[in-house]
Amino acid sequence: MLPDGIFGVAQDAPRGTASESIAVALRTAILQGTLSAGRPLPQSELATGFGVSIIPVREALKRLEAEGLVSFLPNRGATVAGMSDADIIEYSNIRAVLEEQAIRHAVPRMGRVDLARIEDAYEAFVEGSHGNDGMICSGQLNRDFHNAIYVPAARPRLLEMIDDLHRRLDRYIRSHLVIEGRKVDTDGEHFAILEACRHGDVEEAARLTRQHILHAAEISLQFQKK
Repeated sequence: MLPDGIFGVAQDAPRGTASESIAVALRTAILQGTLSAGRPLPQSELATGFGVSIIPVREALKRLEAEGLVSFLPNRGATVAGMSDADIIEYSNIRAVLEEQAIRHAVPRMGRVDLARIEDAYEAFVEGSHGNDGMICSGQLNRDFHNAIYVPAARPRLLEMIDDLHRRLDRYIRSHLVIEGRKVDTDGEHFAILEACRHGDVEEAARLTRQHILHAAEISLQFQKK
């Protein structure tokens, strides 16, 4: 049986098609860990729970498959997709390369308004990512901080690819924040990137960004093995 709580999320989702609302509900449940990797997603049960036919359920699952959150397995149907350690490392390396490129384009183009938005996003992460509830929110707050940095790059397709990687990795990478002292370290790493942006230091901003991404991935993998 699927948890009843996932069905209520669709009622609070932005207005749109039934498949969009279902996708929002399932995506939220997966990213928050309510639906763990390997969990079956029976289409008939989802259709009954959401009060729709099978068609919008199938459309929502296909959308989530494209995002890497759902897999269709032979003789098992749809399940919540998982990642191996090798997957996490590979995706993190790709993310590091793309974000290093994005920040190299962004820093020379940053003005006062851009820096103010980055500072606001930094403060939002610091204040909003405490405790268990904060860890759930931390993925979005982290994306908001990094995206605020990359927006001046004016590379929409690059940012789209980066955002896709954030969504795929979020439930794995944010787990490291429960380690004692790691929240303080993460805030410090973010602040160092912010300072490099303030000083217009492209090379330092790129170096710190790559180091930050790969370090978070390494610590998260170590934490999950405990």
